[in-house]
Amino acid sequence: MIKEQEAERWVNAEFQSILPALIWQNEDGEYEAFGHYRIVPQNPGYRVYIEEDEQGFFNSTRTAISWCVADKYKRYNLARELLTYDNMLAHISNDIFVRTGMANKTKDPDRRESIEMKLEPKIIQKRELESQLTKCVNWAKYLQQKGFENETSRSGSATTIKTNR
Repeated sequence: MIKEQEAERWVNAEFQSILPALIWQNEDGEYEAFGHYRIVPQNPGYRVYIEEDEQGFFNSTRTAISWCVADKYKRYNLARELLTYDNMLAHISNDIFVRTGMANKTKDPDRRESIEMKLEPKIIQKRELESQLTKCVNWAKYLQQKGFENETSRSGSATTIKTNR
């Protein structure tokens, strides 16, 4: 019995020491990140909380977790960009979906062509937003990886070898 209690204390101590680096899903289906953030699934999307304060609504776990990483490392501009691009992408995707449905249902070929022409710039804008969001997510991944292994940091005192030519 004493060995079980010691083992349980040891496991709890280890868990507490690695909690700031963990992202896991609890029994309620919510994600807990870094011992500080809670990501609650909604239909559709995910709400991010710090304690009981809602921080934002995201359309994917990928973006929500990336936001948590950016906030954890105090990269507030990156966090704001993630939230903004994610929301803009959701709005434009919904707009494209609705307008495509309208174009498919209309029987007037001139009206269909008009709707499709108006869709083209929105589709281009959607691709650009997806690209920007992917860049932000990749930057957050880099920050997280750098946090795990500080191999990627560069030292400022590196010496260069100069040759006389």
